[in-house]
Amino acid sequence: MKSIRLVLVLLVSICLTAKAQQHPFDDYFKKGLTTQQANEDLELLKKGLEKIHPSLYQYISKEEFDNLFEKEYQQDGLTVQDLYKKISKIVASVQCQHTIATPPDHLLYKMQKKGKFFPLRVFWEFDPVRAYMIFDFSKEANLPPGLEILSINGKSMQSIHDELLPYFPSDGGILSNKQSRLQVGVDFQIWYYLLTERPDEFSVEFSDKKGLKYTKRFEAVTFKQWTRNYKKYISQKEPKVRKYTDFYSGREKLNRKEPIRYEYISDSIGLLTVTNFDDSEKFNAVIPEAFSDFKKKGIQNLIIDVRYNGGGNDILGRTLFTYLIDQPTAYFDSLYSSTGISDTTFLFENTDKNSAWFQYTLPLVDRLPDGRFVTKPSVNKGLMIQQPNKDHFVGNVYILMNGRSASTTAEFLSATHFNQRATFIGEESGGDYHGGNGGDFAKLKLPNSNIYVQIPLSNYVMNSQEQRFFGRGTLPDHQILLSIDEFLIMKDQELEKALMLIENEKE
Repeated sequence: MKSIRLVLVLLVSICLTAKAQQHPFDDYFKKGLTTQQANEDLELLKKGLEKIHPSLYQYISKEEFDNLFEKEYQQDGLTVQDLYKKISKIVASVQCQHTIATPPDHLLYKMQKKGKFFPLRVFWEFDPVRAYMIFDFSKEANLPPGLEILSINGKSMQSIHDELLPYFPSDGGILSNKQSRLQVGVDFQIWYYLLTERPDEFSVEFSDKKGLKYTKRFEAVTFKQWTRNYKKYISQKEPKVRKYTDFYSGREKLNRKEPIRYEYISDSIGLLTVTNFDDSEKFNAVIPEAFSDFKKKGIQNLIIDVRYNGGGNDILGRTLFTYLIDQPTAYFDSLYSSTGISDTTFLFENTDKNSAWFQYTLPLVDRLPDGRFVTKPSVNKGLMIQQPNKDHFVGNVYILMNGRSASTTAEFLSATHFNQRATFIGEESGGDYHGGNGGDFAKLKLPNSNIYVQIPLSNYVMNSQEQRFFGRGTLPDHQILLSIDEFLIMKDQELEKALMLIENEKE
């Protein structure tokens, strides 16, 4: 299943003294729509989801789905930004992490080049909700890490959290995946820009370690300025801050340079890091070598880190699984597509799919009596019984995961968990235990607003019978709640938990 890199949109006016500047989305989102135009787009969205989505009623009933639209019809005075917001919530209510509404690609490109964003990197704690500044990428770039952020432009961080989460698509009721969209990289900056407001200046209320509250203003920054200020921030000379910035900037560089790698923590403990399932060349070079070496060295305990691995090629997830099993084992149960994709008139007129794509796809599937299409096992070998790799690992396995461990990664975690092959540490995984949707996608265009909705074409059904996990991801055996205090002292909570469990096994 392909991982999704999300980017979306919305404009809210601000009450700041500085004169507002033009943003890439301003003209587009200020455009007014008649009631008829808005209703036409909503009707097309409804029809598109009903025809194309492979598991539309997996989490919500048809009545609930119909009600999502009924309450949005016949509203006067909508702008494109209003409609985008409504459509984003409707799409998120389908509860499929791979179904998402986006503005036109050319505007997303302009946003990345010219958009101006919140200049502080934010670390979130979610129980209860609190937010902290961990990197200052403003023009000054000199704030100490760990300051608590109480509010942005008068909005509390709790209210910002509560406002944004309903727009985030995720499988079923998996909250960890929604929350990861605030936690990772510049995701918060993009979501805030697109769905809350796009000011040229931010008024931020802080609380320091002594509880002293104060407010500071920051200019919004472009990504180009962000990069320049980042270099300035990590070059500070204050020893404690420099140690902190060296640690985290070094880890980011390592993940970019070696996204798939292995190392040894001790003579008996190996650590395999897999940050994505996209890079087939790197995967096929590192994974066989790693497991061959684990076998030669007689490694007894293996820690596999798939935190922040948003997925990628399902072949790679399945391949990694074969290194953990010692007998023939099922992986996927089936891959289905909706009956509606046979309506080629609708598909070709309203999405990016065409006759050439349809003719290429037809030989890859069989048609079932109920009209659905099912992928042939010869096309996706994940549908076949998986054979153990000759260098499969026979020792104890510990897997580090979080809410960003989604899509292909969630499939790998589900299969490994169902076969009781590892101990799981961290957060609930970011994809449905029984399988999600993905593979190929159709891009539905709504003509009046030019909003696009990405709709997956295949429902991946895992070979799992654990009904207690309906609408949930793989649950950890040992849950870890991330803490700002541990982050500031550069403590890897999940890894330390795995090492502690290994040590306890010796006793």
